[in-house]
Amino acid sequence: MSTSRVATLSPVDVSVVITQSSTGLVHVVGGYMDDSNITVERGSDSYEKHNGVDNKTSRIYKADKSGMITVNLAQTSVSNDVLDALQRNDAAARNSTGLFSVTVKDASGRSVYFAQEAWISKVPNSAFGSSMQAREWVMQAAEMSSLIGGNGLISPEDVATIESLGGTISADWRA
Repeated sequence: MSTSRVATLSPVDVSVVITQSSTGLVHVVGGYMDDSNITVERGSDSYEKHNGVDNKTSRIYKADKSGMITVNLAQTSVSNDVLDALQRNDAAARNSTGLFSVTVKDASGRSVYFAQEAWISKVPNSAFGSSMQAREWVMQAAEMSSLIGGNGLISPEDVATIESLGGTISADWRA
């Protein structure tokens, strides 16, 4: 019997949740622009390549676990108000009490990104016109963990491969 391997991405099931223990804040970011609304990036490559004059190649491991999360919100989003208040409070305090945690989770798949200590690093530019304008918020994370996964069931062969590499797959994603 053949098992379907069609995967489904549901953009409405991708969430960004900000929590701040010092204020009790829990905010699910919403009001995105149409496309490219959430981007997650690493602070640097895992390895840097070094080539000597004798053409001998080495690599240098980078322990940098920092990251950056960018959200593109419509100018009408209430999340603009929340992010602006977070940034203002952090800038006024300047003592790390304004740091917050951020989680990006794809509930239609297996990808999850988490940072315990994050901050707004760039206030967005603002434009006004006859169409909806974007507010691009950039959050920096001192250290970000990630699990980058797909959105479909995984065959027994692929489960075995992932497990041989030290990964785990929950039963609900096994074909």
